[in-house]
Amino acid sequence: MIEIPANIRGGIPEAVIRKLSVMDELTQEAFLTEFKQEKKSALVGFILLLLCPGWHYFYLCKVWMNLLFWISLGGFFFWWFIDLFRISEMVREYNKTVAIGVLKEIQFLSHATLA
Repeated sequence: MIEIPANIRGGIPEAVIRKLSVMDELTQEAFLTEFKQEKKSALVGFILLLLCPGWHYFYLCKVWMNLLFWISLGGFFFWWFIDLFRISEMVREYNKTVAIGVLKEIQFLSHATLA
């Protein structure tokens, strides 16, 4: 198994890491490459929250949450204040979802090429 960098390993669910451990190195490399391209940064999310309130939801592909955020003016800034503390967890959850999606895609593609 290839070595997964610590900063990336923390954003990948343990179940995905177990699945990766039984795959060949080429598939593992493909997973890491795709995951690195699709994952989001908590720092960028935080900067967007501070400079352009509401845009952090676009960044995390939550268009409807952005709309609600703007309609309520960020919950009269209460919602905005809470998001200051939630943004890193929101990005972490997004990245976990991305890791699972990338794994499913790679598994599908590897089975499709074998058939």
